Amino acid sequence: MSWGSFVTLKQHNGEGFRAFVAGPTDAKAAVLVVHDYFGISDATQQSVKHLGALGYRSLAVDLYAGKSATSHDEAVKLMQSLERKTTDNVLQAGLDALKRPGRKLATIGFSMGALESLNANLNDPEAVSATVMIYGSGFDRVDSQSLAKLRGPVMVIAGAQDSDAAKAAITFFSNMRQVNRPYEMLIYPGADHGYAQPLFNKGKNYNAEAVRATWVLVDNFLGNALDRDAQPAK
Repeated sequence: MSWGSFVTLKQHNGEGFRAFVAGPTDAKAAVLVVHDYFGISDATQQSVKHLGALGYRSLAVDLYAGKSATSHDEAVKLMQSLERKTTDNVLQAGLDALKRPGRKLATIGFSMGALESLNANLNDPEAVSATVMIYGSGFDRVDSQSLAKLRGPVMVIAGAQDSDAAKAAITFFSNMRQVNRPYEMLIYPGADHGYAQPLFNKGKNYNAEAVRATWVLVDNFLGNALDRDAQPAK
């Protein structure tokens, strides 16, 4: 795993926000990570460190302004407190912090963060080369005019037992075909919602094998989408 740390970044209005970063500052490719409804938990930090160890500059934006949750009820309250404009501003500031001349960017999100990772792409499609959405929902309701703005491929992964995420993935596949945009989908057998988050459902849904398989797929997808510009960190 790569070393990581919390930093404070600035939005366009000058307001600060927290982010967790890892990976070389001079990386040729970077990944914006969007957390699930628990906030920047240990699982989110491990995702950032994993990507950093591959040689990407990796950054998780904190949509909860320093707060986080350890239970479902706490997480729901935080998620419901989000405001669209503020969230978009933080997502954009995260992308802007990663931008460098010639550097390719991707976005990735888990659960609640899946749709937000797509929103980050759609808000700045010129800057984003690929997006990954893991056991999320809601993105299947994004209109075709918006999807047509996408410049790169999208990967969606869901557990077969996670009916909402699986249905969203299948509908999204059809929507992406209609606008002729590249799309990859995996419905992982035996996995349920939140399989990469030990905090979810008190850890009952955690599936180590599904997590391992997910990262194999994501690492390969990002390597292809970002032209494998990133090199493993020394």
